Amino acid sequence: MKPSLRRSTGALLASSLLLTIGRGATLPFMTIYLTRKYAMTVDTIGYAMTIALTIGVIFSLGFGILADKFDKKRYMLLAIVAFIAGFIAIPLVNSVTLVVLFFALINCSYSVFATVLKAWFSDALSSTEKARIFSLNYTILNIGWTVGPPLGTLLVMYSINLPFLLAAVCAALPLMLIQRYVQRLLASESEQTPVAWDPSVLLRDKALLWFTLSGLLASFVGGSFASCLSQYVLAVADSTFAEKVIAVILPVNAAIVVSLQYAVGRRLSTTNLRPLMTLGTVCFVLGLVGFMYSDNNLIYWGLAAAVFTIGEVIYAPGEYMLIDNIAPPGMKASYFSAQALGWMGAAMNPMLTGQILTHMPPASLFLILIAAIVIAWALVLKGMNASGRRKALTAL
Repeated sequence: MKPSLRRSTGALLASSLLLTIGRGATLPFMTIYLTRKYAMTVDTIGYAMTIALTIGVIFSLGFGILADKFDKKRYMLLAIVAFIAGFIAIPLVNSVTLVVLFFALINCSYSVFATVLKAWFSDALSSTEKARIFSLNYTILNIGWTVGPPLGTLLVMYSINLPFLLAAVCAALPLMLIQRYVQRLLASESEQTPVAWDPSVLLRDKALLWFTLSGLLASFVGGSFASCLSQYVLAVADSTFAEKVIAVILPVNAAIVVSLQYAVGRRLSTTNLRPLMTLGTVCFVLGLVGFMYSDNNLIYWGLAAAVFTIGEVIYAPGEYMLIDNIAPPGMKASYFSAQALGWMGAAMNPMLTGQILTHMPPASLFLILIAAIVIAWALVLKGMNASGRRKALTAL
């Protein structure tokens, strides 16, 4: 890797960490903020958060697609400015509607930054470096989510507004890092000739459709697994035991992601992606079966979380590589934006989990999750076959 490219990659990874620390320090406390300042009820807060997250995802899709038309470095800087503006504005306004809109702006700008970041890596790095750097970025994101919430907890003790201030300060540093160290990508530096920008290609690409649907189901299974499990334990036991379970599974999840993500991700390639995604699916299934039979044994909960997390460690870079392999040069950000729609599955998980636990036997939750991840795996294979046929036709 060239020194200039190494500096750019390092600056972007550091920026990703700082933005995630800021988001991690504020997102878990939004419910507390809305309760204290606006005396909102729990169900109203749930609606407000869902609306903000949904608006953020939808608008990030549009802005992410447009990123292919502009300089990615400048686009990331604009996303960070919007991110900072949202955090500065929330403590200053006195309207729930404005708070929801600014929270949507924060989520949208964070998603746009993450999407353009992946597109920058995809355009700038060689095929052997992509999986390694993306796995490193995923590890950094988990470190950010490990560091951010405790910082937010500490600051909330002094003022409910301090976490927002921390997030704004954390985001200001990436502005300087990216401006100073990240190089602009020129078309001549790309290994492939960019295609003409045409968003309608997204609608016609069958492989992208299957991979996005697969991501939707996979994020439904793994994207909110901690809250899902806490809801399950509350249904079969009580809040005291739920706290103990969460206190076991979250550190196990963080430890395995941080220790294994980079080692596993760097070994992913187009040649071994199919068997490794199959292995990841098996780990998800075994972990869910383990949860189902863990009962009141915290050791079993920890072991099941470890196996489940190995599936997460494989799927995270695997889904990135699936999209990278089918995205034509010049439309990387558009494809990654479409893939980001899959995270709606994680957003829907708490609501659907509540409905399942209310109207069905508790164990049926895990059976539904197992079915979802198996279908996600089948859609991955279907997408691989579709992309293989497309490449064969293109070669003719």
